[in-house]
Amino acid sequence: MTTSESPARRHRTRLSLARGTAGAGCVLALAAALTGCGSDSGGDAGAPGSAEPSRSAEPSPASPTPSPTKPSASPTPTEVRPMKPSTPAELRACADGSCTVVVTKGTQLPRAAGLRAGPFTVSAVGADGVDLSSVDATGFAANLLGQRPDQGGPSTVNELSISVLAITGDTAKLRLFPAK
Repeated sequence: MTTSESPARRHRTRLSLARGTAGAGCVLALAAALTGCGSDSGGDAGAPGSAEPSRSAEPSPASPTPSPTKPSASPTPTEVRPMKPSTPAELRACADGSCTVVVTKGTQLPRAAGLRAGPFTVSAVGADGVDLSSVDATGFAANLLGQRPDQGGPSTVNELSISVLAITGDTAKLRLFPAK
């Protein structure tokens, strides 16, 4: 026994196929039009949504609108003034364990005998931080590597604390003070 399709069923099947082909074309055209808009509708349940808010094509009232007649001025970079290294007399003042000095690679900081630390040699100053090394009379060696202003606090050797206040190019500003 064979069954034949009714004319109404054949008509629905043809409409369904036509809608499917035309619908896929519309979806592709819509996807192509929306590409690069930065909007995530969240309609795809399987894909995670974007953490960034969608951006509107119109500027928000809170944001300034640039004038088409005036060119936009770019911010000028702030000038970084080089620090002048401390003099030998300023460095000798560190012998009591309390000073603020500007150092470069090769600078010698005297021993702070009362705090049982030093002498220190600055072995590097740069973007990676300040490296200090020390070998005292007993042979005790201390290396403070990559010391930076943003490291969360000073480094301490015996009873002497050393804090990097600033790094500018190949110079660094250090503060030495008694540890608490």
